[in-house]
Amino acid sequence: MTTEEALQTIVRVVAPYVGETMARSAAQAHCQKLGVGTDIGRDQLDALISRLGSGLNIFLGREKSSRVVTELRAAMGFGSGA
Repeated sequence: MTTEEALQTIVRVVAPYVGETMARSAAQAHCQKLGVGTDIGRDQLDALISRLGSGLNIFLGREKSSRVVTELRAAMGFGSGA
């Protein structure tokens, strides 16, 4: 998956909770910290989702953050078992 595709999916899923600008900037910042290039591997994507989930805990609380992370994992093709 390209990094841009991943970012678009993240923004689509997370923006209703924290706004488009916050969702995009947080995802981009975490991509930089993880050293993500043009394409994002499954391990990097998993790490990115985990980091975003940790940040969402602050804004949404653990329960709602967990639901958003589950939705995000499903949108990224991780399935229910990931």
